[in-house]
Order: sequence, then structure tokens, then C-alpha cells
Amino acid sequence: MKKQQQLGMNPSTASARLVKDLLFKFVIEQGHRCYRCGGVLIRETFSIEHKVSWLDSEDPVGLFFDLENIAFSHLKCNTVAASDT
Repeated sequence: MKKQQQLGMNPSTASARLVKDLLFKFVIEQGHRCYRCGGVLIRETFSIEHKVSWLDSEDPVGLFFDLENIAFSHLKCNTVAASDT
């Protein structure tokens, strides 16, 4: 309760936010751009996506955790691509 009071949010929410902030910092420092459109990524619209969908694949666990199958994109680009599959 003390952590939540001082953070103003659930500690697990704060932790997830910190992890995303750190990941975004590393992605930007490496010069990554949106995998789908090539545009500049910003923190508010940043997402992590799988290049090849793992869902209903022959090896869902393998594809889900394959770091070579991970890309960074705008959330909108990611969502549009997911709806096309």
C-alpha cells in the first residue's frame, strides 16, 4: 500500500511503465524507426510487434520468443498489419 501511495499507481503498473520507457530509450538510441512505415517512433505510440505472427503457427512458443522476429513500430501500424492477417 505504501508503494502505491507514493507512486500514485499500482507498483506493477509503474514497473511495466519503467520497462517500456527503458526499452524505448534503447530503441531510439540504436536509431530504430517504425518497422512498417519507416517513420520516427515516439514514446506515446511505440509498440513491439512480431514480424511473423506467432498465433496459430506451427511453433507459437518459438516464434513468440524469437528475438529476430521482434520489431518496433507505431501502435497504429502494428494494429493495421495485425488486422490484415
